[in-house]
This record gives sequence, structure tokens and C-alpha cells, in this order.
Amino acid sequence: MADIAKTPQGKRASIKRASKKARKNMRRLDNKALSDLDRIYRESARQISADIAAAAAVDGHVRLESMRALLNQVENRIDQLSGEMGRQLSFGFEQAAAHGSAPFAAAVEASALMQVNHDAVQFVRNFIAEDGLQLSDRIWRIDQHGRDVVGSAIKQAVVQGHSASQAASDFLSRGEKIPADLLAKMRKADAARVGREAGRALLHDDGSPRFNAMRLFRTEINRAHGEAYQAAAFEHPDTVGTRFLLSPNHRQQDICDMHARVNRYGLGPGVYPKGRNPWPAHPNTISFTEVVFSDEVTDADKAGKEDRIAFIKQQPAGLRSSMLGGQKKRAAFDAGHITESSIATPWRVIKKKLERKGINTT
Repeated sequence: MADIAKTPQGKRASIKRASKKARKNMRRLDNKALSDLDRIYRESARQISADIAAAAAVDGHVRLESMRALLNQVENRIDQLSGEMGRQLSFGFEQAAAHGSAPFAAAVEASALMQVNHDAVQFVRNFIAEDGLQLSDRIWRIDQHGRDVVGSAIKQAVVQGHSASQAASDFLSRGEKIPADLLAKMRKADAARVGREAGRALLHDDGSPRFNAMRLFRTEINRAHGEAYQAAAFEHPDTVGTRFLLSPNHRQQDICDMHARVNRYGLGPGVYPKGRNPWPAHPNTISFTEVVFSDEVTDADKAGKEDRIAFIKQQPAGLRSSMLGGQKKRAAFDAGHITESSIATPWRVIKKKLERKGINTT
């Protein structure tokens, strides 16, 4: 009896098992990358707080005359943070691409997989999103955001404290009591408070540099994995497509549910030919892709080909809203104003186009 593992079916089954393991490894890498990034951001905030404390006068307040040198130190800290973030990101890309191509190690030549990994990393570095930005642009924006919010927190506290101190001196010179609100403003220049404000701006505010960096890490490291996986998959002669595979942690319905369920090419629900898979559908994605071999495509799959408009029309109103990105866009869809090519277009763009045509979007 032939060894099943050595038959074509057995080898394809082995790739499927290895793909599942690769996804598990990617979830681990994702968690570690975000944990490491969080650590370096928190360490940077700690260092900035220490710099602020060192710049304080004997009364514990940061003086206006010390602010310029302090802001220069903050610039250096952000530069160090950026450098460490870049090293972590590069390591993440290499690891993610390796996890992506690993399932095909027994079926594709090693030299081809090495090229796949290299190309995947280069693709992510050079990828231009719909907003026209590359990875380097996004990193620069995060760095600049860090400088801006931390610098602003320091300047606002120190300048208010300085102005309050001058006003307080006038009250004392007249022998008057310093008002409570003025005392509160003076305390804003306290080094410990300035350090807390700087840390909050860097780490915790809505849309903070740390939040945006973590979003970028998850998006781009996963992109490196997906690009390598799909490129390696299509090196296999029996591959007909890749499936848009929802993560087990996919809790909120969105456009990914459409991508994972529509049989757009007659290859089965959520299966796309080479170069057509819409993964990743959005930043911060936790979805994956999975190889689909020719013997997996059934006659029912071939006969059940459907476009996305027809598919969405069949869904309940709530799910249509989730897939399209909101109730207003769903209402426009129901009124026949959304075309196949504009399904993924943001509502704000569609709204402007409809209004230019004289269509009431309210």
C-alpha cells in the first residue's frame, strides 16, 4: 500500500496542515511584535519623564529658559525610539515572510522560496496605499506626531507655568494673596506633572503615536506574511486560488465577511485567482489567506459564480450595512447608487459624487 503522505493528495494535505501552523505562528509573532513595541514606547516615555525631571529647578518646576534644551532632548529620544521601531519592524517582516512561505518548503525549491520572502518584504516596503503613502511615509508621520504631541505637552505646561509665576510675583509685590486658579496654573510646570502629560500624549491619548505605531506594525507585518504565503502558494502547480480566511477572533462583521463568502470567480466562497484576493481588506486586519487546490473546486462552486452586488442584495439589512461600512452607504446601495467598482469606496467619497449629481444623501 502506497504511503499516503507521499501521494499528491497527501502532500497537499500536508501543506494545509502546515498553513494552519503558519497562521498560529503568525498570531504569536503578532502578539510578540506588539508587546515589544509597547515596551519600547513605554521605555521612551520613561526616559522622557526622566529628562524632564532632570531639567527642573530646585523647586521641581521646569523653567522657560530650560525648555529649548529639554525639547532637543525629546527630539533625540524620539529619534532613538524611531530607530528601535525600525529594527523591530524589519525583524517582524523577515519572520512573517518566512512563516508565510514555510508551508510550501517540501513542494517548492528553496531558492524560489528565498526569492519569495525577499520579494514580499520589498513589496511591503514599497507598497503605496490608496492615500498615496508608503511605509517610510507612515513611519515619518508617526515620528513627527510623537515630536509634536510630546513637545506640545511640554511647551504648554512650561509656558503656562511661567506666565502664572510672573502673575503671581505681581500679586506678591502688591502684598496680595495669589488666587487659587493661578496657583493651579503654576503647578502645571511641576516636572512630575509635565512628565505624566508627556507620557499620556505619547502613549494613551486617542490616536496616540503608540496606537498608530501598533496599528502599522500589525498591518504591515501581516501584509508581509500574506504576500509571501500567496506568492509561494502559486509556485505550486495545483494551486487555483487563495481563500480569504477570517480569523477565529473576527468578532465584528465588516467588508471582510463579504470577501470571505462571495463566490466571485466560481472557485468557491471566498476563493480568488492569482492577484485577485482583496486581502487585506483594511488596516489592522487579523484575517489570513489559505491555498486552494484544483481538486477542491466543485461543480457547484463553478455553477455558483456571483457578483458582489447580487451577493450583498441577498443579505439582511444589518449585514449589508456592516459589509458596506454603514447605514447611509447601505441606503445608497439599496437605492441603486453603489456599483460593483464602488463597493469598497468610502462613504464620504460616494456622498460627494452623489451630491454633485443632485441626489439627496440624507
